[in-house]
Order: sequence, then structure tokens, then C-alpha cells
Amino acid sequence: MGNTQDKILQRYATWLKLKRQNNDCTIRTAINQTSLFLRWLERNNIKIEDINQTVVDEYLLYCSNKYSRNSMVPVTINLRKFMEFLEKDIEVKVQRTTSPQRNKEALTREEIKRMLEAVKDNPLEYAIISTLYYSGMRASELRNLDINDVDFDRLQIIIRHGKGGRYRIVNITKDCAMAIQRYLEVRQKPKEGHEKALFISPVGQRISTYYLWHLMKRTAAKAGIRKNVYVHLMRVTLITHLSEAGLSPREIQAQSGHRDIGTLMGYIQHTTERIRRAYEKAFESERIEIPSYHNERHDITPKISNEYYKRIAIEKYLRGEIDAETLHHILGTLEEKNTNKRRTIDPSYL
Repeated sequence: MGNTQDKILQRYATWLKLKRQNNDCTIRTAINQTSLFLRWLERNNIKIEDINQTVVDEYLLYCSNKYSRNSMVPVTINLRKFMEFLEKDIEVKVQRTTSPQRNKEALTREEIKRMLEAVKDNPLEYAIISTLYYSGMRASELRNLDINDVDFDRLQIIIRHGKGGRYRIVNITKDCAMAIQRYLEVRQKPKEGHEKALFISPVGQRISTYYLWHLMKRTAAKAGIRKNVYVHLMRVTLITHLSEAGLSPREIQAQSGHRDIGTLMGYIQHTTERIRRAYEKAFESERIEIPSYHNERHDITPKISNEYYKRIAIEKYLRGEIDAETLHHILGTLEEKNTNKRRTIDPSYL
């Protein structure tokens, strides 16, 4: 890449910082994306001053044949910014993300222990998996951590560049803090420009997205876990475990950093066994006396409507005997049975 393009990238980085108020992580991504665009222009003998709608459309077509739909999101977002920086009136339609259909079944505590056991002899990998699980942070947040972001006294980690550039503080356990300290004692010597990074890969650079992906797959296989284990599943797992431990959605939200509590609720993946236990607990003090009909040959099922059970569940919620999540599952189950069968429920089935 020539000196002219280097200067453009430097000016663009300054513009993003001052005019758009982007954080360092966003700027690094933008510069990488812009470098790819400039190289494409160079290969096609197109000068920057000759960029027009046709050129942009051809580049987007080239990228769409190369990248997935979700990978096109940062490409289009950055290209729109770059056109604004160049003061060119060119339309760039920003691609929207589509949520992948993944199995979000949370890992069990036993599976977490097996994964940690599988990497116990590698301080870096043990510290990464511990931090992902006990903090519940996103992969990008983990990669961007610096050494001074960890507060070993308070057992907390500062996330300076969360989703949307948001700042928050998350808690970690003493075991997690000790795992990080153990890793720092043997931390790889970083290359120039990576001195502040907390997690340094074996090649001396800040860990990459691919490194984390490969680590999770390899560790899950070594631990004998057949589920589809990926980095974000650790976040789902922590949120689920916190909910099962009795934390309220608001308390979990402070740790997870979700802006919308509705999105957070979608992360909680209770097992069917736990839902059944909670369901039965809600009615354990209720007793229905079933009348004896002796030898009369007809249906002896008590005709008790779903509304009766709904009323009991709501009363228990108001008395504080069950939480909102349990109430939600009970009402949902009753509604589903009512919709599917359109008849009163046999108490023995419940």
C-alpha cells in the first residue's frame, strides 16, 4: 500500500475519533475494512477520486460473493462512513444481521468443570475459559481487555469497550482472579503494539476471534462434551446459572450488560427438569380432595379449570413464594395445555 493510502487511513482514523467519537476498537475495525477496500481499488486500477456509485456497487457485489450475510454488516457500515469522510454522495445500504439458529442449551456446572480440567496444564487457556464463564463477557470484550482492567483486590474487571461502546464493571470469583494471576506469571512476551493486552496468544499478539473459536472447540472435544460449544455459549451458561441461583433479572443485567431486559430473558435456558421441579413446588401445599364414587361407572376426574391453578400461582407470586420466572413458566404451561386440548386439566397430570 502506497504512502498516499497510508495518509488517507491516518486521516480517516483521526476523523473517526474526533467527528464520530468512535472508540479504539471500532477504529481498528474500520481501518482494517478500509484497507481491504483500498487494496481492491488498487487491484482494479481505480483512483480514490474516481470512486462513484458504480464502483461502490461493484465492490459490494464482490464482497457479497466472498462473505456471509452477517459478515457484510461491518463492511457496509464502514463503507458508508468512509464515503461520508470522502464527502461523496454515494448510497450504501447497510446490511442487517440475522440471528443464527444455534442450540442455546446451557452447559451444566459439571461440563464447565470438565472443560477447566481439560486445560488445567495451560495457564493461558485456563484463564481465558475461567474469565469467559465467571464474567459472562462477550468474545470481543475479552479480546480487548488490558492488564490494568483487572482489579484483583475487588475481584472485578472493567470493560471499557462493551457492545455499543458501553462501559461497565463485572464481577469475577476468587478462583478466576487466581487463574489470571497464575497466567500473568508465565505470560508470553508481547510483540510491539500489544504490550498492554491481557491475553497474549502464543505468537505474541492480542488473542484473535479465531483463536477463541478454536480453543472452545478443542477444549470441548477434549472434555468429551458433544454439545455445540462456542464462545457465546459461556455467556448463556453464566446467565442461566445466575438465574437458577436466585438472582433477579435486574441483578443479572448488571453483570451481563444487556440494554434490553427482554433480550436478557431469552438467554436463560432452564432445563425441563428444573422447570418441572419449580412447577411442582408451586402447588405442593395445595391439596384437592377427590370424591369417592364407589362403584359408579363414570369419569371421576375432578372438573377443575385452569383458571383455578392460575389463581393459585399468582397468589403465591404475590406472597413472594415463587419468582416471576417460575410464574411465567407455570402460566405458559397452563395456557399451552388449554390451547392444545381445550379441556380441564386432570390434577394427577400436573
